Amino acid sequence: MTQSDPTSRRPRLWTAIAATAVAGASAVTIALPSTASADPVPPPPAPPTVAPPAAPAPPPPPGAPVPPAPPAPPAPPAPPAPPADPNAPAPAPAPPAPPAPPADPNLPAPPAPPAPPAPPAPPAPPADPNAPAPAPGPAAPAPEAGRVENGAGGFSYILPAGWEAADASRLSYGQALLLKQTGPAPLPGQPAPTANDTSILLGRLDMKLFAGAEQDNGKAAVRLGSDMGEFFMPFPGSRINQQTGGLQAGDMAGNFSSYDVKFTDAAKPNGQIWAGVVGNADSGRWFVVWLGTAKDPVDPAVAKGLAESIRPYTAPPPPAAPAPDPNAAPAPPPPPGSPAPVGVPVPVTTPVPGMTPGT
Repeated sequence: MTQSDPTSRRPRLWTAIAATAVAGASAVTIALPSTASADPVPPPPAPPTVAPPAAPAPPPPPGAPVPPAPPAPPAPPAPPAPPADPNAPAPAPAPPAPPAPPADPNLPAPPAPPAPPAPPAPPAPPADPNAPAPAPGPAAPAPEAGRVENGAGGFSYILPAGWEAADASRLSYGQALLLKQTGPAPLPGQPAPTANDTSILLGRLDMKLFAGAEQDNGKAAVRLGSDMGEFFMPFPGSRINQQTGGLQAGDMAGNFSSYDVKFTDAAKPNGQIWAGVVGNADSGRWFVVWLGTAKDPVDPAVAKGLAESIRPYTAPPPPAAPAPDPNAAPAPPPPPGSPAPVGVPVPVTTPVPGMTPGT
């Protein structure tokens, strides 16, 4: 029997172990798939975690106040804007607007825009019930006692005491006639007796009188007194005691002239005339003529006061005529052959020679 060499068996053992290891590695290499180099399969997603529903709150006891609703959660803050890139190029400028087309000179100008409405006035503050009453304003002037308005002559005057306004419809000059009362009225409602040797005339100084052509009031008063003396006292005599002076009727200046007439007939009492003129070309001029005698002489102070009481006066317009009744029956036509009523124009074929210019 051959005895093995311990030194010779050791190499063979390592050789067998090495061969076994190589064979195992080959087997592992063959058993692995060809996709061993692919990404690993991701793990399955975890199931969502759902919180169990909260248990309902117990109802409040009867009569208890209802708790307020919980506040809404605040909105999340907006993310901050990214910082500007300092190396980014500047944005290109906007292209310029095209020029406006030229205006058509034949087109009408556009209307101006309407003015804005004025703001409403602020409401008045409420009245203070404790405030004192406002002081009364100046009272209107009281009408003067005895002032008479004369619409026909466009003036007013103060009637002297002891005189009355008479019917002036038959006057040749002036628009007012005053007569001197000689006693009381015999019965109520009847006129008082008046003197027949004195009177006063008042009126507008117009071109019906020669004195109206005199622009100066002093000359007009002298001319007026002279003409009235010749008209109302056409008897032979001489003028004596001639006087002149100034007048002031409100803001109207004037003048007067007076004289006596000594008649040749000694049986006639001396006559007296006082004539005054007040006013100007703008407001108008008016006159006063007082005719008297030695028996009923002129009172110079009363005459001056009467002339200086004259004021311009404008009569109010007459009331408008009522509108015709549309339901009224028309007026019947006049019978055939009747004369034309007053106010209806009558055609004239041949003009009247005395009414043509230059005749």
